[in-house]
Amino acid sequence: MASAIATNKLRCEMAARTYIHDPADATTDVAIAWVDMRDFLNFMALVTFESGTGILTFRILASESATGAGSPIEVKAHAAPTDADAANDMLALECSANELAQLGIATGVDLRYVAVYLDCDAAGDICAVTYIRTPAKFATAGLTPTSLIDGVATI
Repeated sequence: MASAIATNKLRCEMAARTYIHDPADATTDVAIAWVDMRDFLNFMALVTFESGTGILTFRILASESATGAGSPIEVKAHAAPTDADAANDMLALECSANELAQLGIATGVDLRYVAVYLDCDAAGDICAVTYIRTPAKFATAGLTPTSLIDGVATI
């Protein structure tokens, strides 16, 4: 018998979202998605390689713009991304809001938004990229929806 309890703890304390990276040309270093770090203390990105020949670049960049306009600042870069060259190989990078603040002070920019920049070896490469922002400064329902269909969240 399944539990009748409607558990909603982690989805209220973290924002998690997976993006499928399958562009027409995966060999261009592109931002997967820009997300706001204002209400979170930490960010982690997981990249799972699905098919193709491998990942060349995996970085976290930060910007003062929600679209990454201007010149985003590199926060972290994976040391050996080419290790991810077989189905289900996974890479992880993370940063904290404190790191963003320190980089912002050093560069004179208010770094509020982060994105994963990914560059694969071949045009047809496919990856799944999961963003996790946690802990939320203010826990609230819907940070991670129970479903996301056609870009519309269901809580």
